[in-house]
Amino acid sequence: MNKLQQEKLALEAIAAALRARKEVGMGLADAVSPIDAAQKLGVEVRLIDTPSMEGMYVSGDNPQIFLSVQRPAGRRNFTCAHELGHHKFNHGTQYDELLAQKSAARQGDPKEFMADCFAAFFMMPKTAIDSGLNKRGMSYASLKPKDVYALSNWLGVGYKTLISHLQFGTRAISRDAAERLNQSKPQQIRQMLLGHAQSSNLHIVDSHWSGRPVDCEVGDLILTTRDVFFEGSGLALLKSDDARRVVEVLRPGINRLVSASGHWSTFVRVARRSFTGRACYRFEEEPNEEAVDSIAKF
Repeated sequence: MNKLQQEKLALEAIAAALRARKEVGMGLADAVSPIDAAQKLGVEVRLIDTPSMEGMYVSGDNPQIFLSVQRPAGRRNFTCAHELGHHKFNHGTQYDELLAQKSAARQGDPKEFMADCFAAFFMMPKTAIDSGLNKRGMSYASLKPKDVYALSNWLGVGYKTLISHLQFGTRAISRDAAERLNQSKPQQIRQMLLGHAQSSNLHIVDSHWSGRPVDCEVGDLILTTRDVFFEGSGLALLKSDDARRVVEVLRPGINRLVSASGHWSTFVRVARRSFTGRACYRFEEEPNEEAVDSIAKF
């Protein structure tokens, strides 16, 4: 593809991404769950345990998307949006191998380019990024690693994915700024925020969180402000100080974060770690052991 062809395909993909957001009832200023969106658009999403691929789209009368649970959550979300792009463009069945193993021919494939552009602007439209920054008192000129980490949490994408999109997709930051931000790793940012190493996900959630629910796995932590409380048996307060609360994610199910004023709330949906199966069942609560024992006696 030459540059002119790329620009034409990119514009087509961006327009399709914004239309798809409208189809699923999501505003341009909100974060969106691509798995929820796919299911609303009639595409079943399944999570499978395989090390050999990023994802797969299967076309036909009952279209499906397959995602590997061995990929990090942000990467898995982006892959889902990528596969949804294949669906919207009628690309037919597509198998997306690991990024590190992707051939040069596949990388230059117009279908792959369009699906990537679709995914980027479906999950990270500039309006949403601008809104997220403004609400939190941040600016492109003074972005810090923890700011990018918080925004990537909200948008549901990886830290480096957001930096790349800010540099190449929206051209909101310079190459120097991107290189500076990429010097920090998510693990380092989590350790800086918590004061200790944290291998599982840390979700930074504030009262500006809008659009998609907070999607977690058992073992994750949620970092929120002092004026936010939680409802539900799947969460537990780990520690609290004058400025913030650290909440531990204990078990699958649906919970809620609520501001003390009652003016803001969001659902927290928890899945088992490395859940496999139909994605629509990923947040179902596990059966109570005592109840199971009682039933077994009859």
